[in-house]
Amino acid sequence: MKKKPTMTFRLEDDFYEKLDRYTRSLLNEGFGLFHEEFKNIDDFYQRAVEDKSERDDHNFRRTPRSFYLIEAIYYQIFEYANREAFNKARDTVIILPDCLSLMHDKCKKERRELGKVCTRCVPNCHINHIMQIADIYKVEGYFSKRALTEQISNIRRQKPDLAVIGISCILTLASGMRAAKEAGVPSRGVFLNFTGCEHWADEPFPTETAVDRVRAILEEKYGVPDPSP
Repeated sequence: MKKKPTMTFRLEDDFYEKLDRYTRSLLNEGFGLFHEEFKNIDDFYQRAVEDKSERDDHNFRRTPRSFYLIEAIYYQIFEYANREAFNKARDTVIILPDCLSLMHDKCKKERRELGKVCTRCVPNCHINHIMQIADIYKVEGYFSKRALTEQISNIRRQKPDLAVIGISCILTLASGMRAAKEAGVPSRGVFLNFTGCEHWADEPFPTETAVDRVRAILEEKYGVPDPSP
C-alpha cells in the first residue's frame, strides 16, 4: 500500500476565522502593553500620509502602528530561534547603524574591505562605547551597508563560523536578521531606543541603544571577561 504523504500543515475550514480572531487579540493586547513606547506612532503616520513632497521614503514612513508591533515580535522569535546557534558560532561581528554615530555626517569612520569601522573619535559616542566592549571579546564591528546580505556573506567568507549582532530600529532589525538568515548566519539584535535618522526627523539627530544589552549578549556567549591584565 502506498504511504500517504505527510503534510507540514493543513488548514481547516475555520483557519481564517481563528487567525483573524487571534490577530485582533494580539494587536489589542500588544498596543495596551506597549502604549508608552508606541503612543506617537499614529500621529507620525498621519503626517507621513499627508506629506505630498517628493521624498523617496514615503512607503517606509507610511508604516502603520501594527507593523511596528509585528516586526518587534518577529525580532523576538528570531532571538528564540537563533540563540543556541549564535552562541555556538566561533566568531561574532557587530553590524552598526550610521544613525548611532554621535558625530553624524562628521563621523571619522574609516573604510575597510568589509565595511566602515569606528575610529573612536568621540569618547561619549554610543558606537565607541559598544566597540570598547567588543574589544574585550575581540569582536569586530562594521557599519551596515545597504546590501546587507552581501555584506554579511562577504564577512562570512573570511569568518566561516560566523554570528552577527545587529543594532537597528524596530522596522529594520527583523529584516536585517532575515538578511543574515539568507546569508546562512545566526543573528541576535538590539533595538535603537528611539529613531533620529532622516526618515523620522527633518533635522537628524544621534540615536541611542541599550549598550548593556550588547554586553549581555557577548557575555552570555563568551563568559565574563577575566579582569586581570
